[in-house]
Amino acid sequence: MNHFRRDGSGVGDPLRSSDVRRRNENLVLNLIRRAGDQGLSQSEAVNATGLRAPTMLRIFSSLEDSGYIEPLPPAAQAEDSKERKGRPPVSFAAKADALYTLGVEFWVDRASLGLFDFRGNRLYSSILALKGGLDADAVTEVIAGGVRAAFAARGLVVERILGLGLGAPGQVDVPGRRITFYSRIPGMRDYPMAEILENKLGIPVHLHNNCAVIALSEYRYGNIGKTDSLFMFLLRSGVNGAFIDHGRIHLTSDGTTLESGHVTIDYRGKPCVCGARGCLEPYLADLARDDLAAGRYLFEGLGPALETGDPEARKILKEAADYLASAVRSVRRLLNPRTFLFVTASSPVSSALADLVPLSLGQYPSGFDEPPASFVGSVYDPALVQRGASDLVLDAFLA
Repeated sequence: MNHFRRDGSGVGDPLRSSDVRRRNENLVLNLIRRAGDQGLSQSEAVNATGLRAPTMLRIFSSLEDSGYIEPLPPAAQAEDSKERKGRPPVSFAAKADALYTLGVEFWVDRASLGLFDFRGNRLYSSILALKGGLDADAVTEVIAGGVRAAFAARGLVVERILGLGLGAPGQVDVPGRRITFYSRIPGMRDYPMAEILENKLGIPVHLHNNCAVIALSEYRYGNIGKTDSLFMFLLRSGVNGAFIDHGRIHLTSDGTTLESGHVTIDYRGKPCVCGARGCLEPYLADLARDDLAAGRYLFEGLGPALETGDPEARKILKEAADYLASAVRSVRRLLNPRTFLFVTASSPVSSALADLVPLSLGQYPSGFDEPPASFVGSVYDPALVQRGASDLVLDAFLA
């Protein structure tokens, strides 16, 4: 049987048997990693992948010889395996100290950093303050210093680090590994942050948009329920969004990330910092101006009032939901996600938006809105996002 791969021109080239072998090994290694401390047996891997048992034996042997996996001791085997007749299957787990990954997500006033072992356990976490007025180079150095501190805290050398996954704000050119534009940090325009950090730290850096990383984290590890596609709106100091389609981050045709905060909801409307008029972001920022003036995130201060049933707080969120509903309609026409997620700094605010946006859409129902999407609210979780950022490294390693 011939296997084919395709390059950017769409021309098919035969895959070498070594390519097929490597892809199969990466597929199985990823399954073992995701099994965590419970581990995975060869028979379970055969059932999950459809690969033949002799092939699976070779793959497990190769991964063990390479130091990526190890057999779990009998006490760690699943209880049900002990009750089976005959010799119980041996489960394997990722070898925790084989390699290490880092995940960093940052925006204008802080960065969140986590260090993980190869089994996915978080070994170190820190929140790095980014003082107002820092330019792009200064922010990069703060993050580099945080990474060095993580190395020192765990006594690690760079040779053991698989890489750093970096979720950056603004529009990101993923293939070009640059931050195209972020208005809130001076100098962050066409900024080669991945290359600069690689030169400072001596490890590979995988750059993506922070909103996309948060969405990926929620899709893989959050409590959104089972769905094949997710569109997330992130409301923080500004507004952005990201689309996860069958587990993959959606990019534009030129490899840049989405800018959902700059979806036009009124072409003659309020001026926006991006230079256009009528973008979603200035409308929400105007409604949340007291929060922003106090150094809080969008609608963060409404949380306690919503919990006590304050009608004024509900009124403000209702207007915000109307604006978001307009953006949701555009997203549905273009991408048709099955689930919409609103991530804010406040659980009551996130939940209220998840309730109010579909009510707003229901005022003017459209035949294009069938079947109805589900709407979920969530609170920004630094630990979750650190894991998602580190997954950028693992996804590239296991591609």
